[in-house]
Amino acid sequence: MNRKLILVLSFYIILMGAASSANAETAPKGQSPAQEHKHEHHHRMIDESLMKSLQEQGFTKKEIFIAAHIAKFSNNQVADVLTFYKNNYSSWEKTAHQYGVDIEKIKKHQHHMDKFLESNKQIVLQKVSDYSGKSPKVLQGYLDKGIPLRFLISGAAMAKAANKDLGEIIQMKEQGKSFPEIKKELNVDKEQIHKELKKLVDEIQKEARKTK
Repeated sequence: MNRKLILVLSFYIILMGAASSANAETAPKGQSPAQEHKHEHHHRMIDESLMKSLQEQGFTKKEIFIAAHIAKFSNNQVADVLTFYKNNYSSWEKTAHQYGVDIEKIKKHQHHMDKFLESNKQIVLQKVSDYSGKSPKVLQGYLDKGIPLRFLISGAAMAKAANKDLGEIIQMKEQGKSFPEIKKELNVDKEQIHKELKKLVDEIQKEARKTK
């Protein structure tokens, strides 16, 4: 996988939590409300009519979710990914390889990113504070309410790109809106979010390196 694609994946994983769908292949059938909520968010990434059409062709939601991420990362169509998958003995390993996407690397990257953020939580809070104008105490309050640490970063980047207060983004998140829905409602450009996100992540990583 080339470096540009890895960078795109890094951004996307932070924004969307994409690896959770990559894990869906081995997820148990019985799901908690939180797991169902995650799948609902991934469902929103796919056009409803396309989802229905693919299900009518015999594909499960799990298969469609995984294919959607492979398609996203490789700039291909979901239907094409699923066709290859079906014609190759339903092997995700072969399908991912065909489209130049390493699912294991995606999952490992998210694990490392989550671990990095948690182990550098105070740095993250301070940098997001500097970036958003919210005090670390206010940010900790968001975390206490169940807002993920990762979302504070992506939410701050979106707020900056949309010229909005981070509190507004958090409020929309608490209303149950997904990241793509918030982005659409604010009519903010994805590339601008990525640009702001890179600035913030670079600052966090730079500060984290100083402590080592």
